[in-house]
Amino acid sequence: MRAFPLSAVRLLDSPFRRAQQADLAYLLALDPDRLLAPFRREAGLPARAEPYPNWESAGLDGHTAGHYLSAAALLWAATGDPRTRDRAAYLIAELTACQDRLGSGFVGGIPESAALWRSIADGDAAADSFSLSGRWVPLYNLHKTFAGLLDAHRHLPSPAALAVAVRLADWWLELTAVLPTDRFEALLETEFGGLGESFAELADRTGRADFLAMARRLAHRALLDPLLAREDRLDGQHANTQIAKVVGHLRLAEVAGDPELLRAARFFWDRVAARTVCFGGTSVSEHFHAPDDFGRLLTHREGPETCNTYNLLKLTRSLYLADPAPELIEAYERALHNHVLSSIHPDRPGLVYFTPVRPGHYRVYSAPESGFWCCVGTGLENHARYGELVYGLSDDAAELFVQLFVPSELRWPERDVTVRLESELPAGERVVLTVRTPDPSTFPLRVRRPSWAASCVVRVAGADGQPAEVTPEVLPGGWLRVERTWRDGDRLELTVRSETVAERLPDGSDWVSFRHGPVVLAARADARDLVGLVADDARMGHVAAGPLRPLTDAPLVTADPTALVRDPAPDALRFRLAGHDGESVLLEPFAELHDARYTMYFPTVPADVSGAAAEARRAELAAVEARALAEDARTVDTVAAGRQQPEVEHALAGEGTRAGTTDGRNWREADGWFGYTLHDPTAAGRLLVVTWCDVPEAPETRTALDAEAADVAGRPARSCQLVVDGVPLGRVCRPVGAAGETETHHPLPATPPPRGAGREIRFVAEPGGPTPRVAAVRLLG
Repeated sequence: MRAFPLSAVRLLDSPFRRAQQADLAYLLALDPDRLLAPFRREAGLPARAEPYPNWESAGLDGHTAGHYLSAAALLWAATGDPRTRDRAAYLIAELTACQDRLGSGFVGGIPESAALWRSIADGDAAADSFSLSGRWVPLYNLHKTFAGLLDAHRHLPSPAALAVAVRLADWWLELTAVLPTDRFEALLETEFGGLGESFAELADRTGRADFLAMARRLAHRALLDPLLAREDRLDGQHANTQIAKVVGHLRLAEVAGDPELLRAARFFWDRVAARTVCFGGTSVSEHFHAPDDFGRLLTHREGPETCNTYNLLKLTRSLYLADPAPELIEAYERALHNHVLSSIHPDRPGLVYFTPVRPGHYRVYSAPESGFWCCVGTGLENHARYGELVYGLSDDAAELFVQLFVPSELRWPERDVTVRLESELPAGERVVLTVRTPDPSTFPLRVRRPSWAASCVVRVAGADGQPAEVTPEVLPGGWLRVERTWRDGDRLELTVRSETVAERLPDGSDWVSFRHGPVVLAARADARDLVGLVADDARMGHVAAGPLRPLTDAPLVTADPTALVRDPAPDALRFRLAGHDGESVLLEPFAELHDARYTMYFPTVPADVSGAAAEARRAELAAVEARALAEDARTVDTVAAGRQQPEVEHALAGEGTRAGTTDGRNWREADGWFGYTLHDPTAAGRLLVVTWCDVPEAPETRTALDAEAADVAGRPARSCQLVVDGVPLGRVCRPVGAAGETETHHPLPATPPPRGAGREIRFVAEPGGPTPRVAAVRLLG
């Protein structure tokens, strides 16, 4: 199947168009000169404006400009608003000037980039999961510039944008040509976005074999080899890092005609689908969890990340065009109607990073002048892309496909045909496709019959409303096909009755969500304690840091969709859900729910269970989280080791340090030392709690093993010195050969740091190292 260009589709009035208009307003509220400030700084050009704060001044300087260029080009294609074209053209001219000034081909806003590129060329760049020679994911940042230029070339279209991208690519080829395979592969340990996708795309547009060779080189073997062997090693991995890599694998497969890479990408998609919740999101605190355990995702305040779904939609779209399997378009539709549509505030434009699944929690929104998270960048693009997969064409351009019921109008210039799609879904049942054509046109029209439809009836009528004698052909994969000579004003009408279903968490645990057609339903709670609802420019402002509500506050329900009673208003999608205690809960589309706490997964009990059994279920929920809630209330600050955002926020530093994953748990260790600065603005911290990720592999040999460093069984141990604010707190020894996690508690010195200062925590390896593996550090009051 082929996709129509985005410029061929215009959205009609609907929540999707309103979201797109909010996106346009957000984009136009940003100052291009402030976005370009890091590029001018690195090029040695005088500043025209101050750079933006937040991530744009914390190491990812310039990443938003790449997204902004993509979004402006996409919005020009999707809306035809000339302001977006002009913004894109301005950025391209300025990037060209910066590139010309440097003269090397490089252009970017990465801080102290000249020193970084020297370290890479010399082969001594120190790579960690989220840093390269001390810079925060600079190759990821570089990819955003590539992607923006390539989107501008496609959608404006702009030959100048392609010229900048080619010069930048030539610079990269020269920079890395001297690196042997092992050194280059080491670079790929640091998140690098979809850089492989960009080089495959450049190869396709220019025909250059050296760009295709670089796309192959950017296929990270640490991820790709297990996928080729159909091995799932995703637990604990940073989700967005891996999804973007596989988008690159798939684009390389398309350009190079490599079926093995295509199969690997599809295997990856299947394994991610097994980790996906009802609204189409995946990951907890940015990382993949085990497919048989959604417990942490259910309870954590950092639910699925919008960036993940952005990249997963790109992957799904490409897989679907290669092989239009129904499960792909169903997943795409689910994510579009729920996660993506809910991730922008339609009335006060702001974009969402994490969407918590935890019952009774909430989301926070960015503000144009202060929030420059990765999910702001991908969010600017997301809402421009709604028209990308509504329609499709067969390879021979003879057959028209309608696969999503997003109100829109398609212009098909090759046939001089316009198709207008009007839809009452999801609240109603009627979908109308109206064909406009000056001359009769014969072609098959294929419409998707979705799996969520209890029934789907097709009727064809002429412009005069008289029914036509047509029997649609039912095809495999959920398609209804009508072939005829279409005349101006002909209509194809569908009556689609949506099923309302209950879906348990994918691990089979006793939690259920409810869905009407593709739309996930949720219960609106109160609007109290929405701390940071509109985020400021704090480094972790994208996290909904307000107090957690007890899981026992969520209504107990039966996993039976017949317990839902539909609101009789025809234009409203509202249901009453009977709780086990007799109270009813109002459910509404999750994507319409803003500025409030919410619940989309409910604890379940059997319909015939007694009151005592229901109370036992509540007591079970309370027991599970009692300690966690108490500790959360006492927590002054916490950092999850081995995870990107928490470590960057807490000023990770060290020598000879590395992160890793064991049995899905992230950790950090060092041969030298590593440490963090924990925030303690009111000097309230009294106790340091360290969670250690024990080492399960075979016992290792230590050169400095003594009796204190071994347990009673004589096993070797790792040891380190724990230092807080420069004061040694003592030695910590952890035996090697165990699996799981343990905690140690360390009272802090009686004299707290000055009010507003942070606590500097260091783990210093002893001779023979490395340190024990640290999973988390928590400061309690």
